[in-house]
Amino acid sequence: MSKPLSAVSLFSGCGGFDYGASQSGIEIIWANDFDKHAAVAYRSILPHVEFHEGDIRDIKSFPQADILIGCYPCTGFSLAARRRWKDREMRDLRINDDNFLYREFVRALIQVKPKFIFIENVGGMISAQEGWFFEQQLEGFRKHGYNLYHNVLYAPDFGVAQSRKRMFIVGVHQTFSDFNYSFPQPTHGGTIGKPYKVLRDAIGNMELWPEGEYFSVSFHGHYLTRNRKRSWDDPSYTIVANAHHIPLHPMGEPMIYISKDKWALQGHANRRLSWRECARLQGLSDTLLPSGNLIDKYRVVGNAVPPALGKAIVKPIIELFNS
Repeated sequence: MSKPLSAVSLFSGCGGFDYGASQSGIEIIWANDFDKHAAVAYRSILPHVEFHEGDIRDIKSFPQADILIGCYPCTGFSLAARRRWKDREMRDLRINDDNFLYREFVRALIQVKPKFIFIENVGGMISAQEGWFFEQQLEGFRKHGYNLYHNVLYAPDFGVAQSRKRMFIVGVHQTFSDFNYSFPQPTHGGTIGKPYKVLRDAIGNMELWPEGEYFSVSFHGHYLTRNRKRSWDDPSYTIVANAHHIPLHPMGEPMIYISKDKWALQGHANRRLSWRECARLQGLSDTLLPSGNLIDKYRVVGNAVPPALGKAIVKPIIELFNS
């Protein structure tokens, strides 16, 4: 590869995917997100990228690049949203429904003219509305000349110490007709991979009670309807973006099952993981520093793509160009 592949990133968040892709040798030349706290975090780990903070619908032009990365939100899949899709011409409308922000990705794609596209989202998008919403998106990409591949990846398989699952779409432009993308094989777990990374590996050397870095509101209601604590020797539960529902730190005694939808805490060593511990469990750089309050920091970290997944997912493309 004579020079690095270039990439434009949309809905970039704090840059988890981009950070992983850059570790593989891809040059991120331009990125965008509307979340001001995510923007600060992005610049803390990828300071050389031209980052545009603001609503993507206000951006009129995008630079050309080899790759287009997008983690556009799909927050719900209501019947009402489906009716709006079918009954209204949306190309020239500003729709407030996040489910339709994928159209902004398509608008950018036309200008960026990438050879490859990489998209991350929740696995539930595949089955939502009996697959209708997912197929609408795929059809939009096919129309612009891309052969598509999709798969759900399990983060521990790639060295991430949390049981996170995410769906990825990879698009290869039809000009690469002799190339069939294959999703990466796991590097951890099973009989041939390295052992899964666990909580001890990721956060075992961090302070047990980091003042001001963990959400300390009381545990009640929905939080105690299920187990929230895994042991030091297990991967963490999924790191979420809602501060109220962050998993518990592994120290102290395990939670105990009482009855259906009812669990109880034991002992006094019970706190949520700190936002910095969550960042470690995502595999983000220790230099990451979002702005805002604790709720903002948890949101920014929880919405990130683990860099190890970004690095793994682009590897076949790097290998293609290196060969």
